[in-house]
Amino acid sequence: MKITRGLYSTILTLLSPALLWKAQKETTELNNFSERLGYTPSLPIKPVIWLHAASVGEVIAATPLIDRLQQQFDQHLLVVTTMTATGARQARKALKGKGTQLMIPLDLPWFANRFLDSLKPEVAIIMETEIWPNLIHGCHQREIPLVFANGRLSERSMLSYQKFKETTEEVLADIYAVAAKSQEDAQRFIELGAPRDKVSVTGSIKFDINPAPELLEQGQELKESLFGERPVWVAGSTHAGEDERLLEAHKLLLQEHSDAVLILVPRHPQRFDDVADLIESQEFSFKRRSRDEGFEESDQVLLADTMGELMLMYAASDIAFVAGSLMPIGGHNLLEPASLGKPVLSGGHLFNFADVAETFDQHKALIRCSDPADIFAQLRPLVELPDLRRELGEKVMAVVESNRGALDKQFAIIEQAMKSRKSA
Repeated sequence: MKITRGLYSTILTLLSPALLWKAQKETTELNNFSERLGYTPSLPIKPVIWLHAASVGEVIAATPLIDRLQQQFDQHLLVVTTMTATGARQARKALKGKGTQLMIPLDLPWFANRFLDSLKPEVAIIMETEIWPNLIHGCHQREIPLVFANGRLSERSMLSYQKFKETTEEVLADIYAVAAKSQEDAQRFIELGAPRDKVSVTGSIKFDINPAPELLEQGQELKESLFGERPVWVAGSTHAGEDERLLEAHKLLLQEHSDAVLILVPRHPQRFDDVADLIESQEFSFKRRSRDEGFEESDQVLLADTMGELMLMYAASDIAFVAGSLMPIGGHNLLEPASLGKPVLSGGHLFNFADVAETFDQHKALIRCSDPADIFAQLRPLVELPDLRRELGEKVMAVVESNRGALDKQFAIIEQAMKSRKSA
């Protein structure tokens, strides 16, 4: 049976009570449920750029683009929509107090029309994958150019969308462009109906991360002042259930290298005191970064209980473990330590950064660990062999460098889309 856009809307209408009930659970304290129905709050009178990033992973991927859009189009209002509550909170962080975050409406024609008529965006940008037929069709009706940025379609996603191929062919025929992450992603968009001449391969903007030039120097100064020549590894953005495992791995490392230091950086500030209690209960000698105390020779752990210093802690370390990955949380930004040339370790749960992890894996530049004994087994040679540590650090840095440049290419496409509307 051919599923046209009309039939798709009928099916969605029948499912809407369940979908809206589910969506209600994804509304944050700063969002109204009415946003799911296409209503928007009163917005500043400015030309609008609309960017949609479904969840945390897409928002993280979009952050360099959000920064660039805010810099280059500071007279516009950037509106970022998300599907999930966690994505909404991440989007508000990325917007840094500027712009507006909303929940995306259910993709029914009357909700989509209400949303687009309220926003009147000059351009629509959808991050990565999501194909919303009625929102995309609504953009086409209003001559709003629509760009898929960081376009990504897994084999599994393509097979799901192919069940609605008549619908995807209809709506993708009228988009402005797809800026695909890879040749494989580009081909899948084409197979779903995107015109070949509107699809280009730009790479992933996730790799366009540029730490402050002075950061490494600041990190080295901090390392020397606190730890001297001691080997230092950092566990960044830890969650409940991970700290215990990382401390156990550190205990094993201390049996072989009694001078080793672990910098533990909890993801959420409300956990700082709990993690301090945990470290103390494990009988480690430690200091809290917030108290600005000297780090003694007998100290084994530094609890980084400050805000905004994760990158500095990475810069002050020899080896980086990116947490959120020992538990099914999805992982955090592998590119942060990699962009500083640090060897990168992680757990196995990396679904928020699956594409980045895959790129690292292709170059054998990521060390995945499963449990405390495995973490220790991977740390030990990196502590003992400076050449190995340097080699892996250079390898991850090379991966980052070779994949940079996507942001400029994708931003140029978006700029051209905006110009095309003004000249139409």
